[in-house]
Amino acid sequence: MAKPGFAHSEAFLQWIWENLLFDFSDLQTTSGHAVTILNPGTKNVSDGPDFKQATLEIDGLCWHGDIELHTKSSNWKSHAHHTDPNFNSVVLHVVADSNPEQVQTQNGSRPYTLNILPYLSEKLHVFLKNFEEHSPELPCTSGFHFISEEAFYQQIEQAHREYFEKKSDDFLTFFDPNLLPSKAWKQALIISLWDGLGIPHNREAMAATAAELLKKWDGQDIIGAKAMSLEIAGFANSDSDLNWNYKSVRPANHPEKRIEQAVELSAAILQEPFNHFLSAEAIHLWEQWFRKAALNQTARFEILFGTVYLPALFMLGNLFASVPLKSASLSSWKNLRTPIPASLLKKFRPFHLQDKRYRKKLGSIHQLNSYCKASRCSECFVLKKAIQS
Repeated sequence: MAKPGFAHSEAFLQWIWENLLFDFSDLQTTSGHAVTILNPGTKNVSDGPDFKQATLEIDGLCWHGDIELHTKSSNWKSHAHHTDPNFNSVVLHVVADSNPEQVQTQNGSRPYTLNILPYLSEKLHVFLKNFEEHSPELPCTSGFHFISEEAFYQQIEQAHREYFEKKSDDFLTFFDPNLLPSKAWKQALIISLWDGLGIPHNREAMAATAAELLKKWDGQDIIGAKAMSLEIAGFANSDSDLNWNYKSVRPANHPEKRIEQAVELSAAILQEPFNHFLSAEAIHLWEQWFRKAALNQTARFEILFGTVYLPALFMLGNLFASVPLKSASLSSWKNLRTPIPASLLKKFRPFHLQDKRYRKKLGSIHQLNSYCKASRCSECFVLKKAIQS
């Protein structure tokens, strides 16, 4: 490794132990006792040691107990484990520390210590080195000779499911519980769409414009609504407090153009009888609105269909206990194929995947933002499979 120690989170170390991503064929404690892992234990999701009910063989004797992991052995004391009776059952203290300290439990016992650093696989060392150096590429795209497409798509499918849940939660941030449910849902849908049309620089300003417009407009006078929106936004006068960012904004994404499109779509939503949304057929209303408003279904609107409209329908199904609506929106999301700009997915290119369907899977965006950029590598199927291969 580029430097001694383990410059990563304890969660990553737990992942290594849980999946046995190290050479465990000839382990020894820091005091020279041979260790065989019969069962690494079950990850503990509450207070106490990291892994419960592990089974180890130490110098031929079978030990049953708990495992605690730290990136530095000194964390045992700094986390006050030496005074916590919950840690009296720890039989092995696993650390990634080249100079570990002996620790003691509250009842006076001294668990064995295992320094895991020498047993990490060479591929994992390569990954960690890339990870530490903050390479502009993904750390798992170099150093591994094998990337499983099956594992990659297993991960993308998981990210795709999570992204739907996230966008459903995002929708609720615009839902006003003080209004009638039907009105609150329509307004939340409209503001969510305006917010989405403000990507990447003007989300807040677009959402604020929509919220103010909806206080004064019933969805009928479209020409008047466009003029009102431009006034609220400050394009027809200089009194608005909204801040607009024009940096790198292409003509098609200019706020004034997006506002006019948003008003057309909002009018269609406001004019649609609410009971039409409660049917599973509500998924098809989107296309009808675009035909009615003579709007082009650009890539941006196709993305909004997935990231705004389908989650909104799913939450409406929750609100009115409509299983058919929830099922239809979720099924549509699972099968959704959306053209994503290649520039957003360029970090996947070094994988040299034969199957390119990730390019139309919105979960790919969530994978990059919520896993890769967030350094949640320890939770990713791709890395685990690459190291095990």
